[in-house]
Amino acid sequence: MIDNAVLKAIKERRSIIRFKQEPVSNDQIQTILEAGRWAPSFANSQPWTFIVIKDDATKKALVDVVERVTLAREGVAGAPVLIALVADPMKDPRHYVEAGAVAAQNMALAAHSLGLASYWVGVYDAEKKRNSAEAHLKKALGVPKDMRLIALLPIGVPAVETKKPRLELVNMVRYEKFS
Repeated sequence: MIDNAVLKAIKERRSIIRFKQEPVSNDQIQTILEAGRWAPSFANSQPWTFIVIKDDATKKALVDVVERVTLAREGVAGAPVLIALVADPMKDPRHYVEAGAVAAQNMALAAHSLGLASYWVGVYDAEKKRNSAEAHLKKALGVPKDMRLIALLPIGVPAVETKKPRLELVNMVRYEKFS
């Protein structure tokens, strides 16, 4: 099988929710954001905006909402940096969610390649409920009403290591048709 640095990062990246209380440098943050900027999007629409969150008071406000959608709230509270992935449905009405997800994956891989860890906190609410976690987080972050908050990405120096196994490829690949 072919092996290279990108495939190695994809295989080794894991969701980590415990971070050391060490800072993430501005250069590391910029590198991670740059990886998000280069994510693919339909017709190169680039419908995303990234919000970098370092302020403890802002993180505390987010933790209170995030615990409604994930058990991994400790990562949001303990991460030195959070990146909120916001997408503009007007720039890409059909694929803005996927575009935000791909940007998040690029950033998670970039973080891993820099020796950092991250994990996905999915907050997007497909039903657009007024009382959803997404709605409350958008308000806390000042996200305009017509924009959508896809996810939060906590980032920091990993405090733990994990090597959870993956399903074998033979269990998920079909050729020509599903059956």
